[in-house]
Amino acid sequence: MMNYENNEKTMNITSCNDHLGGLLGESLLRFFLKENLIQLIGNDYFITQKGWDELEIIGIDVDKLRSEKRNKISICFESNHGILYEHLGSYLGSLLMQRIIELGWIKKKNEKIFMLTEKGFSGLESMGIRIKSAALRQKSLI
Repeated sequence: MMNYENNEKTMNITSCNDHLGGLLGESLLRFFLKENLIQLIGNDYFITQKGWDELEIIGIDVDKLRSEKRNKISICFESNHGILYEHLGSYLGSLLMQRIIELGWIKKKNEKIFMLTEKGFSGLESMGIRIKSAALRQKSLI
């Protein structure tokens, strides 16, 4: 679950194994589905051509992702204080988290807690993920 600092411009984010969990992870999943970057076919999720293109634009090594033997994408479930968060897991989730750290969008506070930076707010908004400052005051991520 996301915790908020007194400073309105920062928020804490949890990780789930090696990928983003909590509200930010759930927001990224909804964004990927809404923008047709991933698609559910039957019971499995697949990266669309648009998804491959966008992942390459943001700096994900798509050749590495395509060649990996492990599951490329799955939906992971994290329960925190009785709230179930769906988010991107598997190799795509791991690579996204690594890239977000490289970009300086999140910074590690401890083993499981990361802080979303001002650069992260701007970066997410540049992708089309809207984070309203009013949402921070209400302790929710939109």
